[in-house]
Amino acid sequence: MEHAPRRPRDRGALELHARFFDPDGDGAVTPRQTLGSMRALGIPQPLAGPLALVINFFLGRLTRGRWSLSISVSDIRRGKHPFSSGVFDAAGELDERAFAALFQPPHARAPRDCLTYRELRARILQNGDPHQPHGPIGSVLSRWFSALELRTLFCLVCDRHKLIGDELLPALSRRRLRSFYEGRLLPALRRRRRITLSRRA
Repeated sequence: MEHAPRRPRDRGALELHARFFDPDGDGAVTPRQTLGSMRALGIPQPLAGPLALVINFFLGRLTRGRWSLSISVSDIRRGKHPFSSGVFDAAGELDERAFAALFQPPHARAPRDCLTYRELRARILQNGDPHQPHGPIGSVLSRWFSALELRTLFCLVCDRHKLIGDELLPALSRRRLRSFYEGRLLPALRRRRRITLSRRA
């Protein structure tokens, strides 16, 4: 007997986040859909193209358990990899304690209501899995992929600046980072960009 499709409220935060890249709702994200979603957020084609291939290459393999360029949305929790922020639990739900820990010392400096790239990256490196199942090469690739994910995030959604020493650095507020992890931020940014473009037309 087939199971009824899960209702939106039954989906974990990580799955809701992934569904942004699945506009037709078929549960699979192709490189073309990843590319289209990033273009809808304003990422230029020369950058979005290679990013789409890299993202689908990594997450397709992790979510499907085999080499594939198609990401399985319902299995996105399997896409958790070493050197991640650690804010999603095994079920793909937002772990409130892990999220709060992002803003605590020693990596987060005052004011602690926002994080710079360096601060969040330091936390992610601290969370690196010492038991990387794919050996040294897998560890290097995981580090590189997580850095790429994080850099793209900061390029897209920074909403603050933070003074560290004599440097004023782009930062993400706690509120915006939470909305990103809960899957609410990217659809909101896409709507805002559509409105902006329609006004210019």
